Amino acid sequence: MKVLERNTTRRWALMGVAATALAWAARPLWKSASAQNLPALVAARVGQVPTEPTDAAWAQAVPASIMMLPQTVALPRVKEAGAKNLTVRALYDAQRMAVLIEWPDVHQDADLGTVMQYRDGVAVMLPEDPSKGTPPITMGQGGNGVVIYHWKSDWQFGRLKDVDEAYPNMYADWYQFSGVEAGQMAEASDYLTKGRKEYLTAAAAGNHLADPQVQEKVGPVQKMRSEGFGTLEPHKTQDGAGKGAYQDGAWHILVSLPREQEKFTIREGAPLPVAFAAWDGARNERDGQKAYSLWTQASLGQPAAATPTPAGAGGGSPLAILGAVAGIIVVGAAAVLGFRALRGRRSGGG
Repeated sequence: MKVLERNTTRRWALMGVAATALAWAARPLWKSASAQNLPALVAARVGQVPTEPTDAAWAQAVPASIMMLPQTVALPRVKEAGAKNLTVRALYDAQRMAVLIEWPDVHQDADLGTVMQYRDGVAVMLPEDPSKGTPPITMGQGGNGVVIYHWKSDWQFGRLKDVDEAYPNMYADWYQFSGVEAGQMAEASDYLTKGRKEYLTAAAAGNHLADPQVQEKVGPVQKMRSEGFGTLEPHKTQDGAGKGAYQDGAWHILVSLPREQEKFTIREGAPLPVAFAAWDGARNERDGQKAYSLWTQASLGQPAAATPTPAGAGGGSPLAILGAVAGIIVVGAAAVLGFRALRGRRSGGG
């Protein structure tokens, strides 16, 4: 029995020493990364941000790889999202910040105006007011909202990919109440401008997603705001811009936004939390069924704070701290067991 107690005590002590040593050995590596506090996405300064996703100016930006997750938090969920990773670059000038978002996609889904066809899309999310702290990744919460710039493929290409493009051999007899002559193909906007708008029911009821005139006025990038799931709505100010290009089996999406937001200014060198979402129409992704990222730190230019901490300075990663604490607990437990074993031997005369 005494041999067993001594072996157990020795084993606990060795485990504690090993855990403490491992945490201490890993501490410089983790502290080196954490002390620099480098943003994941650094925007480069240019004279004027590009307006085309294929502009050569994007070569000045360092790409950042953004890991995407399937949205499984709230209904409607998706088990596996189409976009697994985004490559993001950022540029800025005196007035605007622009990001280029790229990811491979076998299908170009721009919504052909038919049933059960869904668009591709991408969104950039940032805090509505960073002074309130970083909002929950779940599209904000009450009193701490987010601003979302949403590029929609059909808002850019929809007018070129309507029902007659989906079914090129179809014949148009007569679209009653559309305002167009018999034998002509009616466009959605015809009901609003030439015919009776109540026959384009959703648009007549004020649904901007179904209103081609709103889509044409706003452009491919719609600015929205949210304070949590179920509260997403168009922003009163539409100041986003952008354009998408589909090349070589991949999307290249430019999203541009003003540095002067309603409640804050995106300043050089200041950290800015940003997050991303992507929809793959070929996988029937829409609404909450999407891929999303966690908050990523961005910065216009390299922030001054992003300098290595001198050796020996305070700090350390949560992992190193946890390892050290675990080591101390294990050593303490070993000491208690050893003390009890020693006391047992003394009381037993052994």
